[in-house]
Amino acid sequence: MRHACHDFSSESEQFGARFKKLSNELRCPTCQGLSVKDSEAGFSTSIKGKIRELMKQGKSDEEIKHILLTIWRVDFACTSVSGFNMVLWVLPGAAIITGLLWVLYRSKNWVEKPTKEMTGLTPEEEQKIKDDLGRFDKS
Repeated sequence: MRHACHDFSSESEQFGARFKKLSNELRCPTCQGLSVKDSEAGFSTSIKGKIRELMKQGKSDEEIKHILLTIWRVDFACTSVSGFNMVLWVLPGAAIITGLLWVLYRSKNWVEKPTKEMTGLTPEEEQKIKDDLGRFDKS
Protein backbone atom coordinates (compact mmCIF):
# COMPACT_ATOMS: atom_id res chain seq x y z
CA MET A 1 0.00 0.00 0.00
CA ARG A 2 1.33 3.41 -0.93
CA HIS A 3 1.35 6.25 1.50
CA ALA A 4 -0.13 9.59 0.54
CA CYS A 5 3.19 11.18 1.47
CA HIS A 6 5.04 8.99 -1.02
CA ASP A 7 2.57 9.79 -3.81
CA PHE A 8 2.92 13.48 -3.06
CA SER A 9 6.72 13.40 -3.28
CA SER A 10 6.74 11.48 -6.57
CA GLU A 11 4.10 13.85 -7.94
CA SER A 12 6.22 16.75 -6.73
CA GLU A 13 9.24 15.29 -8.56
CA GLN A 14 7.14 14.90 -11.72
CA PHE A 15 5.85 18.44 -11.29
CA GLY A 16 9.42 19.76 -10.92
CA ALA A 17 10.69 17.81 -13.93
CA ARG A 18 7.77 18.97 -16.05
CA PHE A 19 8.27 22.58 -14.90
CA LYS A 20 12.00 22.44 -15.77
CA LYS A 21 11.23 20.97 -19.19
CA LEU A 22 8.62 23.63 -19.99
CA SER A 23 10.65 26.57 -18.69
CA ASN A 24 13.73 25.32 -20.57
CA GLU A 25 11.80 25.22 -23.87
CA LEU A 26 10.75 28.88 -23.63
CA ARG A 27 13.07 31.75 -24.53
CA CYS A 28 13.38 34.68 -22.13
CA PRO A 29 11.96 37.77 -23.87
CA THR A 30 14.34 40.16 -22.09
CA CYS A 31 17.58 38.14 -22.01
CA GLN A 32 19.41 37.23 -25.17
CA GLY A 33 20.09 33.53 -25.58
CA LEU A 34 18.72 32.38 -22.21
CA SER A 35 15.78 30.16 -21.51
CA VAL A 36 13.12 31.20 -19.01
CA LYS A 37 14.52 28.53 -16.67
CA ASP A 38 18.02 30.08 -16.67
CA SER A 39 16.92 33.72 -16.52
CA GLU A 40 16.44 35.75 -13.36
CA ALA A 41 14.82 38.70 -15.17
CA GLY A 42 11.55 39.97 -13.75
CA PHE A 43 9.53 38.99 -16.80
CA SER A 44 10.96 35.45 -16.73
CA THR A 45 10.07 35.18 -13.05
CA SER A 46 6.49 36.16 -13.95
CA ILE A 47 6.44 33.56 -16.73
CA LYS A 48 7.70 30.88 -14.33
CA GLY A 49 4.90 31.80 -11.93
CA LYS A 50 2.36 31.58 -14.76
CA ILE A 51 3.72 28.17 -15.79
CA ARG A 52 3.32 26.88 -12.20
CA GLU A 53 -0.19 28.34 -12.00
CA LEU A 54 -1.26 26.74 -15.29
CA MET A 55 0.28 23.41 -14.28
CA LYS A 56 -1.67 23.47 -10.99
CA GLN A 57 -4.84 24.14 -13.01
CA GLY A 58 -4.17 20.86 -14.84
CA LYS A 59 -3.30 22.33 -18.23
CA SER A 60 -1.31 20.15 -20.62
CA ASP A 61 2.14 21.15 -21.87
CA GLU A 62 0.70 22.08 -25.25
CA GLU A 63 -2.03 24.21 -23.67
CA ILE A 64 0.53 26.01 -21.51
CA LYS A 65 2.78 26.66 -24.53
CA HIS A 66 -0.21 27.92 -26.53
CA ILE A 67 -1.29 30.30 -23.74
CA LEU A 68 2.24 31.65 -23.29
CA LEU A 69 2.69 32.05 -27.03
CA THR A 70 -0.63 33.77 -27.76
CA ILE A 71 -1.22 35.88 -24.66
CA TRP A 72 2.28 36.53 -23.29
CA ARG A 73 4.08 36.43 -26.67
CA VAL A 74 6.78 34.14 -25.30
CA ASP A 75 8.83 32.46 -28.03
CA PHE A 76 10.19 28.93 -28.05
CA ALA A 77 13.91 28.36 -27.77
CA CYS A 78 15.41 26.54 -30.75
CA THR A 79 17.07 23.59 -29.07
CA SER A 80 16.69 20.93 -31.74
CA VAL A 81 19.30 20.55 -34.44
CA SER A 82 17.25 18.89 -37.17
CA GLY A 83 15.67 19.83 -40.47
CA PHE A 84 16.34 23.41 -41.50
CA ASN A 85 18.08 24.12 -38.17
CA MET A 86 20.64 21.48 -39.15
CA VAL A 87 21.40 23.48 -42.30
CA LEU A 88 21.86 26.62 -40.22
CA TRP A 89 24.34 24.82 -37.96
CA VAL A 90 26.29 23.06 -40.73
CA LEU A 91 26.39 25.83 -43.37
CA PRO A 92 28.88 28.18 -41.64
CA GLY A 93 31.34 25.36 -40.96
CA ALA A 94 31.04 24.08 -44.51
CA ALA A 95 31.60 27.60 -45.88
CA ILE A 96 34.75 28.04 -43.78
CA ILE A 97 36.16 24.68 -44.84
CA THR A 98 35.34 25.37 -48.50
CA GLY A 99 37.00 28.79 -48.26
CA LEU A 100 40.16 27.33 -46.72
CA LEU A 101 40.36 24.63 -49.38
CA TRP A 102 39.91 27.26 -52.11
CA VAL A 103 42.72 29.40 -50.65
CA LEU A 104 44.97 26.33 -50.43
CA TYR A 105 44.20 25.41 -54.04
CA ARG A 106 44.77 28.96 -55.30
CA SER A 107 47.98 29.39 -53.30
CA LYS A 108 49.58 26.56 -55.25
CA ASN A 109 49.25 28.70 -58.39
CA TRP A 110 50.92 31.66 -56.66
CA VAL A 111 54.20 29.80 -56.24
CA GLU A 112 56.61 30.49 -59.09
CA LYS A 113 57.17 27.41 -61.11
CA PRO A 114 60.79 26.70 -62.00
CA THR A 115 61.61 27.85 -65.50
CA LYS A 116 63.49 25.74 -67.94
CA GLU A 117 67.19 25.85 -67.44
CA MET A 118 68.85 28.12 -69.95
CA THR A 119 70.84 26.38 -72.59
CA GLY A 120 73.78 27.86 -74.39
CA LEU A 121 73.29 30.34 -77.23
CA THR A 122 73.39 29.21 -80.79
CA PRO A 123 76.19 30.65 -82.97
CA GLU A 124 73.64 32.84 -84.82
CA GLU A 125 72.35 34.29 -81.51
CA GLU A 126 75.91 35.00 -80.34
CA GLN A 127 76.72 36.78 -83.62
CA LYS A 128 73.53 38.86 -83.42
CA ILE A 129 74.37 39.97 -79.85
CA LYS A 130 77.93 40.92 -80.89
CA ASP A 131 76.57 42.95 -83.82
CA ASP A 132 74.05 44.75 -81.55
CA LEU A 133 76.72 45.51 -78.96
CA GLY A 134 79.05 46.76 -81.71
CA ARG A 135 76.41 49.22 -82.92
CA PHE A 136 75.86 50.35 -79.35
CA ASP A 137 79.58 51.00 -78.84
CA LYS A 138 79.77 53.09 -82.07
CA SER A 139 76.99 55.43 -81.00
